[in-house]
Amino acid sequence: MFESLKSWFGSLDHQCKLFDNADDESIHIALASLLYHIINADKLPSEREKHKFSLILQDEFGLTDHQVLSLYQYVQTLQTDFHEDLKTIDDHLQQKPYLRMTFMQKLIQLISVDGVTNSEMDIFNDAMQVVFPELADRNQGF
Repeated sequence: MFESLKSWFGSLDHQCKLFDNADDESIHIALASLLYHIINADKLPSEREKHKFSLILQDEFGLTDHQVLSLYQYVQTLQTDFHEDLKTIDDHLQQKPYLRMTFMQKLIQLISVDGVTNSEMDIFNDAMQVVFPELADRNQGF
């Protein structure tokens, strides 16, 4: 765990993308779907949250406004469990464990836009357990 934190701190000077293959449709959908679940966790999606959603996807994948809108509309129609999305994202992050913190930072940016709700924190905590299973194992001892 400490090695991944050291790597993450070392990478702060470099602009890193979370995902190497920005053309991989499955990761686009998984990240967009997870972010969509966060936006809708409180049943009150705001324009500010949608804007942050857009910024995150544009930053990660270089998508245009139109592509982000299309992706948002697509994930609205999905009936997926966000845990499947977390698994897809985690599979991609396994190759670069130092980016796990960057991913969590993106989630924090989104949930903090309009104030953090319990339902948003539940999704964040689920993400933390998937991305950092070693922390979940340690907390069970307390």
